[in-house]
Amino acid sequence: MFRVYSCIVHQHDLRLVVVAAIICLLASQVAFAYFERARGDGRHKPLWIAFAATVSGLGIWATHFIAMLAYQSDVPVGYDVATTLLSVAAAVLVTGVGWTIALVKRPALAAIGGGVVGAGVAVMHYIGMAAVKISGFMVWDRSLVTGSVVLGVVLAAAAVWASRRDSKVGNRLAPFVLTLAICGLHFTAMAAVSLYPGPVGVTPAGTVDSHTLAGAVTVVISLILIASCAALWFERRLTGLQLAEAKERAALAEQILQGAAERDALTAQLRREAAITSASLENMIHGLSVYDDDQKLVTFNRVYGELYGIPDRLLHTGASFGAIRKYLTEHATLRDPITYHEEIVAALAAGDGRFEVALSDGRIVEVRVRAMPAGGWLATHEDVTEARRTVSEIAYLATHDALTGLANRTAFAKQLDDALAEEEQSAGLAVLTIDLDRFKEVNDTLGHSFGDQILKATAERLKRLVGLGDLITRLGGDEFAVIQREVAGEDVPAALADRIIGSLERPFEFEGHTIVIGASVGIALTPRDGANGAELLKKSDLALYRAKEESRGSYRFFEPGMDSRLRERRELEADLRTAIHEGQFEVHYQPLLDLRSGTIACFEALVRWNHPTRGMIQPDEFISIAEDTSLIIPIGEWVLRQACREAAHWPADVKVAVNLSPAQFKRGDLIAVTVNALATAQLAPERLELEITETVLLNDEAWVRSLLDRLHALGVRIALDDFGTGYSSLSYLRSFPFDKIKIDRSFVADVAQSADSRAIVQATIQLSEKLGMETTAEGVETAEQFDILGAEGCTHIQGFHISRAVPAADVETLLQQYGEPAAGEKRAAG
Repeated sequence: MFRVYSCIVHQHDLRLVVVAAIICLLASQVAFAYFERARGDGRHKPLWIAFAATVSGLGIWATHFIAMLAYQSDVPVGYDVATTLLSVAAAVLVTGVGWTIALVKRPALAAIGGGVVGAGVAVMHYIGMAAVKISGFMVWDRSLVTGSVVLGVVLAAAAVWASRRDSKVGNRLAPFVLTLAICGLHFTAMAAVSLYPGPVGVTPAGTVDSHTLAGAVTVVISLILIASCAALWFERRLTGLQLAEAKERAALAEQILQGAAERDALTAQLRREAAITSASLENMIHGLSVYDDDQKLVTFNRVYGELYGIPDRLLHTGASFGAIRKYLTEHATLRDPITYHEEIVAALAAGDGRFEVALSDGRIVEVRVRAMPAGGWLATHEDVTEARRTVSEIAYLATHDALTGLANRTAFAKQLDDALAEEEQSAGLAVLTIDLDRFKEVNDTLGHSFGDQILKATAERLKRLVGLGDLITRLGGDEFAVIQREVAGEDVPAALADRIIGSLERPFEFEGHTIVIGASVGIALTPRDGANGAELLKKSDLALYRAKEESRGSYRFFEPGMDSRLRERRELEADLRTAIHEGQFEVHYQPLLDLRSGTIACFEALVRWNHPTRGMIQPDEFISIAEDTSLIIPIGEWVLRQACREAAHWPADVKVAVNLSPAQFKRGDLIAVTVNALATAQLAPERLELEITETVLLNDEAWVRSLLDRLHALGVRIALDDFGTGYSSLSYLRSFPFDKIKIDRSFVADVAQSADSRAIVQATIQLSEKLGMETTAEGVETAEQFDILGAEGCTHIQGFHISRAVPAADVETLLQQYGEPAAGEKRAAG
């Protein structure tokens, strides 16, 4: 084998080897086409065999001598003309004998005929090699010579045998196998020969050289192509003649049949059958089969055979329905052959009907059967696999969430009603409504793709937590629900709620991000909380709202009175929208004391809601509602403008600090809003300090950095609020242009009692000093806290120990109290 490989790779021009293989494959395909035509056309069988023999013989000869031209030898080579011509004649003659034998119906003789074709390849090759004349001598390896002949004969026999199997695969594969036989024999035989030069390295006299041979090969290839075209022309000519003869016979039949009633009836029947045949074969895209009252096939089309994989030998006029059904049964094409026959019988009994057939490969065929007036039936066969799959997918999407694959709200309502209907025979059930905490925050900052990943991962975690009989759904957004069966009291749903909260508190890992969200759960039970699905879901939602209000990451059972709390929240939301339009908000200011000078350096602007009937409402009662409804954007913009206007009347060295929400960053117009507010108030940018939380930094870092850099370039100061309570990455301090860090009140509150809190405060102050940033301690309420923070080097203090937030009218009093001259004596220059 290695010797053959080495011969091809090292002793041949591979480009010509490829050309030889292509010519060989072309000739093989044309020869087999003629062979198949000879099998089906008995009248012109000798002509088609002659075509097959000529094309295959010339193809073998051309392949051989193109490969000989590809053979690279140090010995000059010439070709004896007479012997060369003899080789092509032998190839045509022997292969013609082989094709003739292969036409015999018995498969064994067909294989023998193929072997004779292979023998023709061997005869041509070795006669052709006898035509080779060199100034030297050849030495043959007998084992490889024998192997080449055996290889060619066996593969050629296999090729012809495959073509006689009457299968698509066999017909397509046969030319390739014959090509392999021809090329395999040639190159194995070439590996068997060794050329040794004689004393004079010249081409022997009386021979033709390679250039002349190349011309001859070109002529032969042209003959192959001409033969192919001639055969095609002849076939079309023959078809035309047959069509003309058919028309003449039809005309003659019409003339003979005219004048008699029986002849008229027969003509009408022939016309009807012609119309059916024409419509079936020419216009229909579905399979068609017509059987007479003896269950014999009258008319069919190609699609009918392809749908069921019926071989050509069975699919012909007069074929028995029983034989075809037997074949389909034996080859397991039909999943249920008995039912198939029963459906046809039932349809015929009804006159017409339709049914579907399931095939073993998963396809579905819709069969429509109609009884024929003269007996028998007509059936159409349509592959409806894709249509049924589409219907199934539409039905699935109608009841399932496309993102998570869980049941959707519509399916959940039906499942809940069904579960309630079954409840009489079983224990009670619970409805658990689950809402993801901080999901909106992550979705807004990291983007919807991360949000989708969290929702899918949440669905997978929930599937692992519920029982076999429990049902999970995604109600929408970040809200899920569970129907828990066999619930006798609060312990079982409480345990499930604990598992859900614990599972969803574990971090989610996506693309290098660690995301912690958590979940809250509301629970409603039957029968105490309701007897219908809508009521249970509503009360479960009310319990969920209570859990989120009181302590996120917890669960609550429904209790009477919760619905009034929800109404209050909705009323507050409606009042909040009214407050924006009617200007019910006020800005109060809490001072930041500079410990280095003992004076007030800045006031933080804090919004207050002066409700017309409820009085002053603190931010913790309405800010979360504003953020959930995006009302925080107009409120935040108003606070920024109002704070700048009022700060313009303060001393020039007193700044104003305004908090920004993540939603204001996401909106994209923060630069324009800030510049407009400063310009309208004629306030110097250096006197405005914008406070942001670490949540803002979770958004597109490059974009946020660009935004903060542009604000900083204007002169606006940037402070990092609530440091240490969020995601707290030290890289933020290096990457973003912060002027100040605000230490969260949770650390300040314990700074006198907790060594850990004091250590965190110390570390934050020291880190700020190294980075050239100021520090503000929030929530300072005692003198002890004040003294400790001053001793640690904190630059600013904020909290009740200095002052509560006061209306704008009281700012001047605080400035005077802490040693500043009155606002009227020292005003901002703008």
